[in-house]
Amino acid sequence: MTPVLRLVKTLILLAIALLGPVTAMAATEPGNPQDQRGRLAIVIGNSNYVSPRYEDLANASNDATRLSDALKRLNFEVATGIDMTAGQLDELFKRYEPKLGNYSAVLIFYAGHGVQFNGENFLLPVDTLDPESVGKLTERAVKLNDVIARFASRDRQTFIFLDACRNNPLGSRDPGAGNGLAQVEVGENTFVAFATQPGNVTVDGSGSNSPFTAALLQSLEIPGLSVSDMMIQVRNETERLTLGRQVPWDQSNLREQFYFTEQQVIDSKELSATLNRILEVPSMKEKLLVQLASADTDLQSTVLLLGKELPSTRSVEVGTAGQQVASLELDGTRKTVASDIQSLLVLGKSQDGEDKAPAFDLNHRIQTELSRVGCYRQAIDGVWGPGSRKALGEYLQRTNQNQDILEPNVDLLGDLFLRAGRICRQPVAAKPVKTATIDRESAGKSKAKATGRGNDRKQKASGGTARSKPAAPPPDIGAGIGIGGVF
Repeated sequence: MTPVLRLVKTLILLAIALLGPVTAMAATEPGNPQDQRGRLAIVIGNSNYVSPRYEDLANASNDATRLSDALKRLNFEVATGIDMTAGQLDELFKRYEPKLGNYSAVLIFYAGHGVQFNGENFLLPVDTLDPESVGKLTERAVKLNDVIARFASRDRQTFIFLDACRNNPLGSRDPGAGNGLAQVEVGENTFVAFATQPGNVTVDGSGSNSPFTAALLQSLEIPGLSVSDMMIQVRNETERLTLGRQVPWDQSNLREQFYFTEQQVIDSKELSATLNRILEVPSMKEKLLVQLASADTDLQSTVLLLGKELPSTRSVEVGTAGQQVASLELDGTRKTVASDIQSLLVLGKSQDGEDKAPAFDLNHRIQTELSRVGCYRQAIDGVWGPGSRKALGEYLQRTNQNQDILEPNVDLLGDLFLRAGRICRQPVAAKPVKTATIDRESAGKSKAKATGRGNDRKQKASGGTARSKPAAPPPDIGAGIGIGGVF
């Protein structure tokens, strides 16, 4: 090999050695979004129907308008349709179908009339024909299964919220007609939520929003809530508002958790001021400590919710994901929060002896904040062990902070309290399948009772005690299993 070729080879190897690590570091740089795609929401509210045979639904358009505003604050690109005809609905869907690859998540909300026939759901545009027959009623309707097929995809999370479970206008005239909506075959990586259980009907509500949408709006912007946890709150609140008449259901085939507030940015000055004002009101201060002691809720979410109860308080401002909160780095804000947290530590100490857990435990509080930002995924127990240190290390790495100290302190809690959105994103952890060990005698007796034959031969062939056998796999959640139960 000539000296020139040797030099070229050496330079190539040197370039590979230098550029390889840089490329890898760029791909895993902490703080880089894992998915740069946007989030789309198509929000539809049909209130005023052309045919007098369909009751007008005053709240449907109100629901769509308020939800659109909330989703814009959460950094969704929002397309809102009010009182849409069949042609307008089709045009709206077609407008976004070619662009779906630009989005990591798509949400479709529909409030209006919806019916089911023979287990298939139909959403009714405002120009739906008089319900003289099934054909007339469904001629211009949108099939829910078609919507799912058009928007669902393995590489994108799809959410469909339906406040459309109404009385079927055909009543008992057609044997296939049923009230409310029916279960669906959810598409891949798809979440479908119903305002009430299958076959039940919803109410429009006496206020400016339906009970389901009112509950949804109440929980949608709470930081740190996954869509699954949010639906538990929505279900409980809707049931309370309707005195048990409505129990929202959902079906899910999601591949990872989703957080509406993942791209949320909060004004840290206002957040700090809200905490300070709560501590200035004795009853609110006590309420804050009680709520933190009674649940694994995080400090930030609790302060935001209690802040709404303060007299003449303005809500904490929320920006877009593209902005960085400059006040997060202001020393004054950090010092104020640290001082307030220190006072909470003193107030929260147990007064009844050392064996009782304090109401405000620093370890516990840091675990809940790390959980809110997605970095801590174990039991929140206040025990500061290897799992907590690993979570803290990941948080500090992704926020470009010093990782030398991995122990709880007031300044760390203050830093976490002022952070918004998701710092660490992880897939939903799969739960291990439990196994059961069955001895030969008991297994033989129970199987014999069930079948009368066949099973003892298998046990004899195995030579004695049966080996541990995995339990049956969980049912496919895409085939009609909702959080509320089996449809």
